[in-house]
Amino acid sequence: MPEVTHNPVTPLPRGSGIREVARLAGVSIATVSRVFNDAELVNPETRQRVLERAATLGYEPSSLGRNLVRGRSDLLGLIVPNVSFPLYGEMISGIEDVLGQRGMSVLLASSHDEAASELLAAQHLLRHTVDGGIVVNSQFDAALPAPRSMNWIYVSPEHVKFPNRVELDNGAGGRLAARELLRVGRRHLAYIGAPGRESQDRERGFTDELCQAGLSYRRAGGDYSELSGTWAAEELLDNGAALDAIFVAGDLMAAGVLRALHRRGLRMPEDVAVVGFDDSPLAALLYPRLTSIRQPAYAMGAAAAELSLRLIAGLSAEAESVVFLPELVRRESTGPP
Repeated sequence: MPEVTHNPVTPLPRGSGIREVARLAGVSIATVSRVFNDAELVNPETRQRVLERAATLGYEPSSLGRNLVRGRSDLLGLIVPNVSFPLYGEMISGIEDVLGQRGMSVLLASSHDEAASELLAAQHLLRHTVDGGIVVNSQFDAALPAPRSMNWIYVSPEHVKFPNRVELDNGAGGRLAARELLRVGRRHLAYIGAPGRESQDRERGFTDELCQAGLSYRRAGGDYSELSGTWAAEELLDNGAALDAIFVAGDLMAAGVLRALHRRGLRMPEDVAVVGFDDSPLAALLYPRLTSIRQPAYAMGAAAAELSLRLIAGLSAEAESVVFLPELVRRESTGPP
């Protein structure tokens, strides 16, 4: 019977360990580890030999083990109220694009705008040893129960005492809405708001601008849903008072407002001008197309990711707050763009 010999480069079963790679490459286990973790510390010829032997064996180092050695997971936790809301989708895109350039990924969780759910989501992310975290519209009035090494960034939190925040100047957005409605000659105005600090700030700016013009306004409440916008608009119309303009705290509610106005046979903007908020993709699809206050969601997400990366890298020792300015996007619901 002929003698059987084994070629050292004959493929072995996938998953062969680091010891076999080291034996075939003629190096120590520590050298193989350095090739996959700190490759610049290894002689190029040695590194190439190790990589070739590893490829032959189908060896892939455990990402978990590698991250334990490095003390990093390359994961950033992200908590949003509702992943289906278009505005949050834009923010997530901005976050993912920045992290992708650094070889990091997002671990996503939902809070449903509830403090208890937010706490559970944060605890879940921490169990996955994320390197840092971003919370959108946090409902807590105190810091999340994270270890001291955790780097939380808050995007438009309900309370302003969090140290590291990315914000929109919502008051400025309310002023822009009032100026637009005043520009087109409206004098019988209303505001449809929703619970929370963002809506309150938008109303505050709206109120300040109208006060300077010597005008008051009527008010109704919703919850950012389309149906609540319809109900709020019908409530205003049923009161019988003159009404020629409505500022709405969110585009989805504004869609409900337009529906209610259509049902009453009212024309936009001839009878009633409408301004929404966020400038979500929906705004350009409505009839008439909706004038809206643009919130730069993608840029805000990217800024939150950049700030989180600086904290993780220890490049930012002091609290930082990044504030974005809104922009009016004029469409047919208030007049020719």
